[in-house]
Amino acid sequence: MPISYFIPDWDDRVDPNYDFLADKHTPRRNPYHDDRYAHEIYAPNPLYDGVLLSRAVIDDAGKKLEHLMSSQSVHTYLRLPSTYKVLGDCGAFSYWEEEVPPYSTSDMVSFYEILGFDYGVSIDHLILAHADAERRRRQELTLSNAADFLAEHNQECRFIPIGVAQGWNPASYCYAVKKLLQMGYTYLALGGLVRSTTEQILAILQTIKPELQANTQLHLFGVSRPEYVETFAQLGVTSFDSTSRLRRAWMDGRRNYFLGNMTFSAIRVPDAHRLVKKKPTIDQDVALHLEQIALSALRTYGANKAAENLEEVLAAVLAYAELADQVTTHTRSDYRETLVRRPWDYCKCAICEAIKVEVLIFRGNNRNRRRGFHNTWQLYKQLHGYEQELPPPLNAADALEQHALRL
Repeated sequence: MPISYFIPDWDDRVDPNYDFLADKHTPRRNPYHDDRYAHEIYAPNPLYDGVLLSRAVIDDAGKKLEHLMSSQSVHTYLRLPSTYKVLGDCGAFSYWEEEVPPYSTSDMVSFYEILGFDYGVSIDHLILAHADAERRRRQELTLSNAADFLAEHNQECRFIPIGVAQGWNPASYCYAVKKLLQMGYTYLALGGLVRSTTEQILAILQTIKPELQANTQLHLFGVSRPEYVETFAQLGVTSFDSTSRLRRAWMDGRRNYFLGNMTFSAIRVPDAHRLVKKKPTIDQDVALHLEQIALSALRTYGANKAAENLEEVLAAVLAYAELADQVTTHTRSDYRETLVRRPWDYCKCAICEAIKVEVLIFRGNNRNRRRGFHNTWQLYKQLHGYEQELPPPLNAADALEQHALRL
């Protein structure tokens, strides 16, 4: 059975009727009510198994808690069908510098139960200190909270309790796992692994594997290693959460678009008005002119599979990139590979089918976040063994050109 994938909620939504040609939002749009989540854009096809909603994120977002409480259901708030699960936690990353977590066990149990979470996580405290005494204090506090959490979770509670194991090496994680199993937990989560290497994570999993029981489920917080998913499953992992693929759509400097086991660079065409505002020395008329030439060239090329004008398109986007000071040693080769391979023609997801080459244009939330949704869909398909159709290998001339550009 595939590992379940939960995506953390960070208000990732897009305007479903955004006008890409005019770069304008839907008139009189209300972002909260009118914008759509990825699961709404892709419905009825799933692109994750559930959503992770952190209490700290809710508390820090102004009216977000008010909206959630007025919805009376976390599924209603997220506009999430019942087939998706919602996992709740405290958001330990937000208070790691505090002496103790800001929440009480009774408060969190009530929060999960009243709002209809499917899974609720006990209150944990990240272990980022180097002093041995502080490490042990935080671990014991996390375990004590887990014991209280399970005691307050009675038969009338509908959500499934998850106990968190915090540690700093394989032995300390194993100690925490043993304690949680002795308390009676059947669903465990390993926290504090976001900055860990794959080798460190595997060492921890290999150490705790003998302690896991046949009915034990195991969640990894913030860990995404698709290439190791089978190994993780063999070591007892049943679920994980991550926004890595989503965020890379706009945070990665080069590899922003995933297609099977391939990655491509989105082509940056920033809004000219914002560019001039950021760099007042740029002539606005020149910026607007080069911007429109680049966008028009990309759209014409995206709709026409003939490659005769590839170099003209590349020249147009590079001319604007130079004006925006967005040219690196890799830009020409990366952009040329994207244009030659035309990945937007091979993905059959709802977004790529609808907006084609626009998904490969790095420009504002409604393109960038849609590309993130696409990346998430690709990850989910990868986890389920989906074989993505890939562009054919470069022909001899293109391969030679790419090789020359990379030298």
